[in-house]
Amino acid sequence: MEQLKVLFVDDDLNLGSFVTTILETDYNYKVHFQNTLLGIDSIVQTLAPNIIIFDVEIGKENGMDKAQDIIAKHPHIPLLFVSSHTEDDFIIRGINIGGNAYIPKPLSIPVLVSYIQRFTTNKQGQFLSVSGYQLDLQTNDLFHENNLLKKLSPFEKNALELLMENPNKIVSKDQLFEKLWEHSLVPENNASLHNTLSKLRDLFKDQKVLQIDTVRGVGYVLNTHVG
Repeated sequence: MEQLKVLFVDDDLNLGSFVTTILETDYNYKVHFQNTLLGIDSIVQTLAPNIIIFDVEIGKENGMDKAQDIIAKHPHIPLLFVSSHTEDDFIIRGINIGGNAYIPKPLSIPVLVSYIQRFTTNKQGQFLSVSGYQLDLQTNDLFHENNLLKKLSPFEKNALELLMENPNKIVSKDQLFEKLWEHSLVPENNASLHNTLSKLRDLFKDQKVLQIDTVRGVGYVLNTHVG
């Protein structure tokens, strides 16, 4: 199984070192610890974490304001707030801006891990990932490097799901017809299939790391060997 990636943002260096060591040693997580907000947008983009843990105050900066911005840009990444501030108004704001949980300090590692597992176990099962693209199977949202590209139509989602489950392999027209219409090839649905695949191709043309190729008379291939 792929290592779970955690981004931990807190200005307490000792806490950061302690939490990082425990999560990596005892739980085999890959942890990136950050004690400032400097370059945080780039870090989220590059690391593509499975979950983010965020202090509500980072030095003199307001962690909640930045977390709100991150949640807006990357709504599919769960974010947990941690803080010594346990007043109701802090907790209420943290949840209202989209935080998945608000965990008081001092941190209990077992409690923290239980929240990490709660908000990542289901997530890992609901996403398909190929070459930096992620398809949310529950919401039909397609992301590239954590940026939302489009909410797919049911036809687009079902066709792309089948292709992403079989990268670099031929997916026959019969397989696609079964996935989209729950029956075998029907000629009058050919135009709808071609239109669906054309829309998906347009989503990949800018990044040039994926493309849908036609295998004449057989089917289609989601090709990751582009360029």
